[in-house]
Amino acid sequence: MDSRQNPRDRRPNSPEPNRYGRTPDSGRQRAHLAQQPRRAAVPGQPAAQPVSGTLQRRPRSQNRWFRAIIMVIATVIGCMFLALFILQSAYDLFGLNQKDEIIEVTIPKGAKISEVAKILKKDGVVDQPLTFRIYLGFKDVKNESIVAGDYAFNSNMSYNELIAALSSGYTEREVVRITFIEGVTMLEIATELEEAKVCNAEEFMNYLDQAEYAYEFFGAIEDNPLRFHKLEGYIFPDTYDFFVGENVDSVARKFLRNFNDKITPDLKNRMQDLNLTIDEAITLASVIQKEAGESDDMRLVSSVFHNRLEDEGTYPNLQSDVTIFYVEENIKPLLQMSNQPMYDAYNTYVREGLPVGPICNPGMDAIMAALYPEKTSFYYFVTDKNMDFYYAQTADAHYRNVTAAQQAGGQAHGIDTQ
Repeated sequence: MDSRQNPRDRRPNSPEPNRYGRTPDSGRQRAHLAQQPRRAAVPGQPAAQPVSGTLQRRPRSQNRWFRAIIMVIATVIGCMFLALFILQSAYDLFGLNQKDEIIEVTIPKGAKISEVAKILKKDGVVDQPLTFRIYLGFKDVKNESIVAGDYAFNSNMSYNELIAALSSGYTEREVVRITFIEGVTMLEIATELEEAKVCNAEEFMNYLDQAEYAYEFFGAIEDNPLRFHKLEGYIFPDTYDFFVGENVDSVARKFLRNFNDKITPDLKNRMQDLNLTIDEAITLASVIQKEAGESDDMRLVSSVFHNRLEDEGTYPNLQSDVTIFYVEENIKPLLQMSNQPMYDAYNTYVREGLPVGPICNPGMDAIMAALYPEKTSFYYFVTDKNMDFYYAQTADAHYRNVTAAQQAGGQAHGIDTQ
C-alpha cells in the first residue's frame, strides 16, 4: 500500500460475499441498526417520508387515452377547417354569394398564373387564390395563355368566365345599367336584356328553364309540367350592371343571387307561420303585385286573397283577372300549339286556390304584403282606370262596386269581374 495513502482510507479488506450474495457481517449489521433508537418526530414538522429511488409515472392506459383525445380533437378541428376551405372554394369557383360590382384589374405582361392569382385576390375578384391556381391547372391553362391588359371584371364572375376573359384578352367591355320595375315578367326582362345587347332573349329564357341551381329556394320549387317558366317569380326586379354580350349564366345568376339574399330567415319563418311554402308565398305576392301595382293598397288586396284562401269552402277560386292576363300575354304568344291544361292551371277562375306558379316577378313590397296582410272581412275588390280600389264583403255589394268602377271609364278589373 502506498505510504501516502490517507489514513482514513486504510480499512481492512471486506470479506467476500457467499453464494447467496451476503457477507458474514450483513446479518449482524442489520441487527445492530435495528437496535438503534428511532429519531422522534419534531412537533409542527411533517414526518420524514421515504425517498423513492424512481419518479412516479402516469399509468400507460391514461397516457393512451389522453393522446387519443388530443388526436380526435385535432382531427375534428382539421376537418372543420378543410370543410370551410372547400365550401369557400365552391362559392369562389361559381361566383356565389359575391358582391355585384365591377372591378378594374391590370394584368402585367409576362405575368405567371401564380402572379395573376395574387392580383385577382388583392383586387377582390377571387377569394381563394390557391383554388384558382389549382382549377387553372385542371383546365390545362398555361402561363403563356394569359393575355396582359386592363380588364373589367365583376366580383361575382365564375372561374370559367375569368379564364375565358384572361385567355382571350377581351379587356374592354361596355357596361350597361338596367332597372327592372316590380311586376315584370320573365318575357319582359328577356326582351329588355336583348334590347340592351346584354344577351339573346330566347337564349336567356331557355337557359333559366333548363339550368339547375344549388339555392335552397330552387329545390323547393315543385316540378310541374303545367308550369310555363319554373323560375318566373324569382328573377328579382332591381337595378343591375351587365356587360354587353355577357354570358347568360352570369346574367341569370345575378337575378337569382339577389332574390336569395332578399329572402331572409325572418321571412322564411313568417312563411312557415302562415303555412305557406316559399313558392306559394311568391306566387301569392306575384298576384298581389299585378293587381295592386305600386299602390298602398297591397296589404288590403292581400287580405282579400288570404280571406278567400282561408274559406275555400265558400270561395274555392281566387277569381283574379290578372291570372288570365298572364295566360293571354305571356304564355299563348310563345306556344306553337294550344295547351288548355296549362292555361287552366294559371286561370284562377278555373283552378282552385293559387295558380300553378307566379305570374310575374314581385318586388319586396308585394312579398311583404303577402306575408303581412291587413286584417279585414273583405272577400272582393275591384279597381277603376285611376287605380282606385273598391272593397266589399258580399257579392251584391261587389257587383255594385264593379258598376261604379266601369262608370269611371275604362276597364275595371279585380275579383270576379269576368
